[in-house]
Amino acid sequence: MANTKPEWQVIIDLLRDTNPALLNRIGRKMMNYLYKRNVRQVETLMKRLESSSTDWEYSENQPVPKINHSLLQQIVDEAFRIAARVIKDEELTAMVTQWLKQEQFRFLTMAAEKRDVPLAEITEAVQRFARMPEEARKLSPEERTLIRAALIRRFFSEDLNYINVTKNYATVEDFSGMLSRTIGPPLGNGKLGGKSAGLFRAEKVLQAAKKDSIAIRNLSIPKTWFMTSDGILDFLHFNALEEMPSIKYRDPSEIRQEYPFLEQIFKNSTLSPEMIAGLALALDDFGDKPLIVRSSSLLEDTLGAAFAGKYKSLFVANQGTKKERLVALIDAIVEVYASVFGPDPIEYRRERGLLDFNEEMAILIQEVVGRRVGKYYFPAYAGVAFSHNEFRWSPRIRRQDGIIRLVAGLGTRAVDRVGDDYPVLVSPGQPGLRVNVSPDEVLWYSQKNVDVINLETRRFESITFDRLLADVGHDLPALAQIVSVYKDGQLYSPSGLMLNLNDGHPVVTFSKLLTHGPFIPMIKEMLKILSDSLGFPVDIEFACDGDIHKLYLLQCRPQSQAGGAMAVAIPENIPQRDQLFTAKRYITNAVVSGIEYLVYVDPEAYDALPTLEELVQVGRTVGELNSRLPRQKFILMGPGRWGSRGDVKLGVRVGYADINNTAMLIEVAKKKKDYVPELSFGTHFFQDLVEANIRYLPLYPDEPDAVFNQEFFGSAPNMLRRFVPGARGLEKVIKVISVPKVADGATVTVAMDGDSERALGYIKRNAKQP
Repeated sequence: MANTKPEWQVIIDLLRDTNPALLNRIGRKMMNYLYKRNVRQVETLMKRLESSSTDWEYSENQPVPKINHSLLQQIVDEAFRIAARVIKDEELTAMVTQWLKQEQFRFLTMAAEKRDVPLAEITEAVQRFARMPEEARKLSPEERTLIRAALIRRFFSEDLNYINVTKNYATVEDFSGMLSRTIGPPLGNGKLGGKSAGLFRAEKVLQAAKKDSIAIRNLSIPKTWFMTSDGILDFLHFNALEEMPSIKYRDPSEIRQEYPFLEQIFKNSTLSPEMIAGLALALDDFGDKPLIVRSSSLLEDTLGAAFAGKYKSLFVANQGTKKERLVALIDAIVEVYASVFGPDPIEYRRERGLLDFNEEMAILIQEVVGRRVGKYYFPAYAGVAFSHNEFRWSPRIRRQDGIIRLVAGLGTRAVDRVGDDYPVLVSPGQPGLRVNVSPDEVLWYSQKNVDVINLETRRFESITFDRLLADVGHDLPALAQIVSVYKDGQLYSPSGLMLNLNDGHPVVTFSKLLTHGPFIPMIKEMLKILSDSLGFPVDIEFACDGDIHKLYLLQCRPQSQAGGAMAVAIPENIPQRDQLFTAKRYITNAVVSGIEYLVYVDPEAYDALPTLEELVQVGRTVGELNSRLPRQKFILMGPGRWGSRGDVKLGVRVGYADINNTAMLIEVAKKKKDYVPELSFGTHFFQDLVEANIRYLPLYPDEPDAVFNQEFFGSAPNMLRRFVPGARGLEKVIKVISVPKVADGATVTVAMDGDSERALGYIKRNAKQP
């Protein structure tokens, strides 16, 4: 009995006879373990190996000599002999046994590391691992990191910064749950896209922070299913639409003209049976809760390429029979697919040198956060929040104090530019400093309409807040947190939970939500944790179903930055005749110089246009000018809201491709019947301006001490017909001014100093000019 071999030795001898390759892997692990224990004999062993490979002279520019295989085996055997001298037999047996158990996970390592591993294969490997008993899933830290990094690379991104952060928070088990809700071609190798990547990383970062942060303990992510990015390729092949990717190389005007037809081609096509079967499973999981189909392209929501608003996200009521629900879901998905070939995203990619990138479209299918109230479904409130505040309405607000755009109902009104309506703006770092202070201002700039899903008509609808209150009354979720009452020129917040809707006019103020309860601390903490962990400011989307102690994170992406950290000096000696305009509100630091053309849409002439067609034609003409004037050498100036998606009277209706070549976009906010249009911060349109380095400035020419050189804009010759010969009849509305021609070769400069809240646009003459 005294000569009985220890159990670990029996195992090693058996491997030597039956599986030498496995023995070598176990031997390498033993050597690594001894290194970690600082066992000196291992250093001697490695020196022996090194000397064996350098017995004869060789240059560092030629291969290292190969040593005899038997010597490698001797070194492995010696490693075990060293281990036997410094480690107890029981510990050695436990280690070798554990390493053998870990060998059963090689299938996962091999699958994860295989480049372009098919979806079905990697899903089976990950879920096989997850089904094992917890005590059997013990991998070494190095192997766990290897597998995590490989899975992140396979499904989300090969960007090293993304991998380096995400691998510290995600687990292999996280991927098992995600893949059980992933739909894609079984033999495909698509990813889950930028939007999915941003949400996954944010969720894991915030989950890890919950144990140390009470503020975010009730933060959740809505139920989500995923469709892989190569699903769109499967769709194109299944419907014989393989020529579609070449559309991006056509002339932009041709793309814009043909897109409505292309969209209908997609909507009259269908998905492959495998994809439809996956969607049927997803519908079983969601039940009859309304859904939102979100785009998640490979390029979307990455640093410098947010693609904000370029690709579609569509609501689906998800009501009726399962067949009806499935048809509606597929219809929304293929419409999102069609948006890949739309004019705005193609132009956006063309500008950034991304046109040759093989853009694929993954999709998120998310349960809409909210609850049913009568025939409507909607969240109590929703919105977007930004780490950095580029819309600072008080010198006490710092850039890092952030900003929230908050609305009642669906969050679409917090992002999109729609109609004569306003979100509530608040800085989470300075929630007591409001944009609008007086009751009359608060009333005027309050939200008037609410976006909801009508479960009876199965449509996304916008209804007035007054009508919603009339329909649902006190059943409105979180009513006391959202509404104040305007009466006799004053605003009154609810006392406790009591709110008399008939005693005055209900107004969306979020007064109680913003001053009591967990909302502001939760948003502030989220923004801080995410920006600190990711290393850059973020832009998040959120919603609340009515329980004010809970919040759902819907999206997280890098925040576009409106540059301008350098101080800007406003010149003080500009002659009055050369001063074109001044501004003193909502200024960021920037200098725009060398401007040769001013495109000025006269607010009064625009407002006087009698027909919708003429108003729309102004936008089309601006788009033509955008394509014909020299890039970044002109400024667009016009009334109200550029890019308004609602009432075209509120601003020139243009898309991103109609303004992308300008150096600066200026909104002239002239009062009309006491109306002053909302500014652009936080909308999809503003994100475009930021990323394209297009500066933005609002002008309030009716304010005291404001300069607006009406004589210059009114008397300068109009070159509109030279650039757009067909623009007959619009000369009084759109003026194209060639600055060098009217100012003897001079150009325009706009200096903006955000620190002093001053901006000046002026004619910059050469030193020799008078």
